Amino acid sequence: MSLNKTLLSQRAAGLTPLSVGRLAATARERGAVDLASGVPLGNPPEAVLAAATAAMRAGHNQYAPGAGSPQLRAVVAERLRRDRAAVVDPEHEVTITSGATEGVLAALLTCVDPGDEVLVPEPWFESYPGAVRLVGAVPRPVPLTSDGWRLDIDVVRAAITPRTRAILLNTPHNPTGRVFSAAETAALMEVCVRQDIVCITDEVYDNFVFGRSEMTSPLDLPSAREHVIAVGSFSKSLQMSGWRLGYCVASPALTAGLRRVVERTTVCAPTPLQEGAAAVSTASSGAENFRSTREAMVERLAEAGMEVSPPEGGWFVFARIDRVTPLPAGEFATRLLDEAGVLVAPGSAFFADPRDGDRWIRTCFVRDFEIMDQGMKRLENYLRPAAW
Repeated sequence: MSLNKTLLSQRAAGLTPLSVGRLAATARERGAVDLASGVPLGNPPEAVLAAATAAMRAGHNQYAPGAGSPQLRAVVAERLRRDRAAVVDPEHEVTITSGATEGVLAALLTCVDPGDEVLVPEPWFESYPGAVRLVGAVPRPVPLTSDGWRLDIDVVRAAITPRTRAILLNTPHNPTGRVFSAAETAALMEVCVRQDIVCITDEVYDNFVFGRSEMTSPLDLPSAREHVIAVGSFSKSLQMSGWRLGYCVASPALTAGLRRVVERTTVCAPTPLQEGAAAVSTASSGAENFRSTREAMVERLAEAGMEVSPPEGGWFVFARIDRVTPLPAGEFATRLLDEAGVLVAPGSAFFADPRDGDRWIRTCFVRDFEIMDQGMKRLENYLRPAAW
């Protein structure tokens, strides 16, 4: 029996499969080298695995508090205090979620109603527009500047309408690698406070900041705290993307709403896995672990003829390809996968109008050096004949 498409809601029917995930599945089937997906290396720390296993055997297998385990909430608050000097009350301002993806969706459901508008800096993480539409709201692109992917506050102001209720920020930024400066962040939050807009800030890569760049979160600005929901994750820093553990940090008023939303979606994050993550108070990996592969990938993409700037944070390099191929990014990525056995993410996935991403690809440098080297050699060999 075929599915009657009229049974789908307009929101569900309007969602399309994420293109990067679809390409990654094809790459796995073919045994291709994946230079696109942001998947952590290795396993969580041994102490985390031992604590989660012990929790299961000790009978901690039923519902956790909807807000999250007190131990894990305390770990989140302590880390923010230690790393960013942010004073957070774990009892009333931290909520554990089933990954940062649920955290973003819960944040949207908390502060956005159907028909409202959400500003989203562009290029954007591919799942953001769908998440906004899923809650019945309308995503409004806010283009970053072409010279360095800066956040232009005048562009933000011009995008605001009477229906604007939130802005969905991402820093360190995926796909460009920008770490928005303290000045950009302060200017944005001044607008949010004045216009009574909530800033939902996705900070899953906050432990991966390079060089002289400094991470400034909207959460770090006391005058704007009432207008911020900061979303974080253990997936990257503790190498546990499959555990689906994230968190939201917000004012007590916003946190109360967040927790009511979580109660009606996932009820709680997995109990024994929360116990495991709470066993370590520091991240097991950070920027220093991947500095060499980041530098090598940037250098080799540039030597291959692409225009590229070293990412200030995150796991990705956003490279401009129109100097090496006349093909749009989607076709280039498909042919590279088919003919060279290497996967990159086409830039078209990160823009409202896919044509705006035709000149760009995204690669991930969080790889074993040997795998990164193999993938780059295939890419270099593919471009070397200059058949274009």
